[in-house]
Order: sequence, then C-alpha cells, then structure tokens
Amino acid sequence: MVQRLKWIKEKQRFAAYPVGFGPHFGCAALWPNIAQHGTWAWSVTWEGWFTETGIGGDKQEAADAATAAWWKLVATPIPRDVESEIAVLIARAPVTPPPNHLLTEDRDYLVRLNRALALQYADELRSQQLPPPIKLLMESLSEELYRRRIDAGGVV
Repeated sequence: MVQRLKWIKEKQRFAAYPVGFGPHFGCAALWPNIAQHGTWAWSVTWEGWFTETGIGGDKQEAADAATAAWWKLVATPIPRDVESEIAVLIARAPVTPPPNHLLTEDRDYLVRLNRALALQYADELRSQQLPPPIKLLMESLSEELYRRRIDAGGVV
C-alpha cells in the first residue's frame, strides 16, 4: 500500500508538501477542473526534477493519482547539473583538492572537465605557468583518460 500524502486546504486547492519544506522541495496539488465540470486536476512537481499532471474523475481519484505519481517520481534519479558541477570544480580547484570520486566519473565528464580547464587556463597553459593545483588536476585527468584508452585497446 502506498503511503498517503498529507493534504492541506489552501485558498483554491488542496496541497501536500511531503518533504515539509515548501513548494520548491516538491509539491502535490489538486483543484477543481473548471474545463470539465465534476472532475479534478492534479499535479506533482519538484522544480528541476519532475512534473506530472492529470485529471481525476473526482477529488479522491485525483488525490490517489497524485499520490501514486509522487511516489513513482521521487524514486527516479535526480538529474545532474554537470555544467554547474564542472564550474564549481574549476572555481575550487586552486584552493581545494578535487573530490576523491572525480576519476571514477565517465569519460565524457572527464573530457568536458579537461576542456573547461584548458579554456579557463589557456593563457597559463601557453606560457607553461599553470598554478600547481591546476597542473596536477589536468595531469591526473590526462593520465586517467590515457589509462582508459589503453585498457580499452585504444591506440596511443
């Protein structure tokens, strides 16, 4: 049996905030569907993660559908914001070591990071004056990508 959501009455709808922190940490809602008298519209949303909507034949059916959708959708993986992750890594790189798991990322992620570092530090690369932490990070990335190419039977 699916755990019921705790619905509260708001001005023009019923809403549930399963995480309890307000709408941008997820919200389920239902309201009378003015386009189709007697039915209820519902939605479940978590900004940047998921949105699903539907129509129920009555309020209980809409609440049941929203509840089922909520539990289905929160079980899905959270989308990654790879560009922001890479930007933060680059911003921190001069003063903070990269996370231990960095070299376990997939090849595309490592290539994107390496390219972003090369763009950010293009002048320093040309003049061979990379800051030591950046040089170490770029060398580690290069070595890991090379190792993977060799392990896959690639040409040097």
